Amino acid sequence: MTTSAVPLPFPVRFYDPKIQAPDSRGRTLTSILAWPDDRLEHSHDYIQILFPLPERSPFNFSAPVIDEQTFSQFRSKSELRDRLRDSFVRLLHFYGFELAPQVSAAEASDGKCRVNLGVDFPHASRNWVTRFDHNHLRITRIIRSCRILGLDDEAQAFHAALWRVNTERPGVIGQKSFMFWARAAHRPLFLAPEDEGDEGRHGEDFLYRYEEGRQVAAAIPQGVDS
Repeated sequence: MTTSAVPLPFPVRFYDPKIQAPDSRGRTLTSILAWPDDRLEHSHDYIQILFPLPERSPFNFSAPVIDEQTFSQFRSKSELRDRLRDSFVRLLHFYGFELAPQVSAAEASDGKCRVNLGVDFPHASRNWVTRFDHNHLRITRIIRSCRILGLDDEAQAFHAALWRVNTERPGVIGQKSFMFWARAAHRPLFLAPEDEGDEGRHGEDFLYRYEEGRQVAAAIPQGVDS
């Protein structure tokens, strides 16, 4: 007697370049990334597809969530992260940023990436550089999703770029939005930005175990075999 293989989670099938599974509305990753900015602004049910979270969306109940298998697949397969990076870069452009190329040996060796203001920033920023806008919720989602799925450097670079906007245009964006962006960028992964309080056990067990493992690894002195 044979048992059927466990199907891959939707986010994996959607991002896998060999599968390219469409969502429930027949949209593939390639088709969404080709949308013009106006459609990205006024469509509200794609951001949860491009950047899933472990938490259920209160705005799109059918949106996929990150489970343990999705988490493991993205962190072990560079081709999934590469396609996720394509989504990240597309949304950066939408907001007026660009992912800077590594132009020096030092930049290439440190493994870090940088997000800069793009040439279209003055125009693109009109949509979201304001006290509060629905795009602020999207930005929180993008940062958290990228961190969980293995693009932590990109998420941190985006967060740093947002702070530079605040430095150049202080007081325009509400501080509550910056608070949520900081939580998405720096909290342990098992803590969602909207969770109040940093103590106690929250969120998915697999994310708690992941953060626990990171703490243990960080406590081991370099050069010491475990």
